[in-house]
Amino acid sequence: MSRWTLNRRFEPFWLIDIPNTPDPDRVYDQIFIDGTHTDAGCLLVAASWDHVIAWHWARSETTHAYTQLLHGIAEPLCVVLDGGQGAYSAIKACWPTTLIQRCLVHAQRVIRRYTTSRPRTDAGKAIYALALKLTKITTLDQAREWTLRLHDFGVVYKGFLNEKTPVPQERRTVNHQWEYTHIRVRKAYNSLLHLSRNNWLFTYLQPPPNALEPNRWTSTTNSLEGGVNAQLKRIADAHRGRSGERQRRMLEWYLHSKTHLPDDPLEIARQCAFGQDQLAKVPDLVPEDRNKADQHTGRPAFYDNAIPTEYQHNIGIRKGPLK
Repeated sequence: MSRWTLNRRFEPFWLIDIPNTPDPDRVYDQIFIDGTHTDAGCLLVAASWDHVIAWHWARSETTHAYTQLLHGIAEPLCVVLDGGQGAYSAIKACWPTTLIQRCLVHAQRVIRRYTTSRPRTDAGKAIYALALKLTKITTLDQAREWTLRLHDFGVVYKGFLNEKTPVPQERRTVNHQWEYTHIRVRKAYNSLLHLSRNNWLFTYLQPPPNALEPNRWTSTTNSLEGGVNAQLKRIADAHRGRSGERQRRMLEWYLHSKTHLPDDPLEIARQCAFGQDQLAKVPDLVPEDRNKADQHTGRPAFYDNAIPTEYQHNIGIRKGPLK
């Protein structure tokens, strides 16, 4: 048979529902969450060290989208994420007691975006060198030393960071007449200072006593980005002619295969008659005598056939001149 005939025969298979129901009673030590963008939308994925837990499609990484991803998962001990206010707000709402670990690789990337990899000023070189040491910290003593160096940076370069210059005339407004001279270095410093004050940098070094595998706690989302998300992008690129709902189904089948106990795809297809159940017509719930109602029954008609010409004592169409 031709390819197009085969496509028509396989078309109902695209309607098969892929299971996406995480275990609500299983508590994880660490959960990694991240979003990857495809032609079909933004795919948010939650995973452990070894397998995928749940996923959710959204338009962007908003608080509502992350809330939909997290609400069916039991509250873990720690969440590792790459940043984003939407994820932070969703974690605070769904899991108020969960610890947060900011991915240190992404924290470094933020500093590199502000200072570049070759900063020119002494302050820029110092804050960039401090950021590079984040991923090399393995003990609490090293974490304390790094925190002290961050504090010393703020003391030494306080005057440098607070320098201001007049705003150019073409951009000057009543409330905006001065701006920070070294705004990019200042933003880099404030980024690390914010993470340090919230205790989001070195959570992986202090697992709680009820952690099952404290030796496996990590500070990055590499297991998710390099393992699951990278393969999702490869699949989407290999089948880049497929988009929309079919691309979603294709990626969801891969995610289902990476869950802890994936079901047999053949059994999943049999449960919904290989997509035929989704093609079944919805029964008409409106009674057959839907247009037999009139003024004598006290009910309005389901639909009218024409404009009435006789007088009707109601608030319908009135005839005659307006007074």
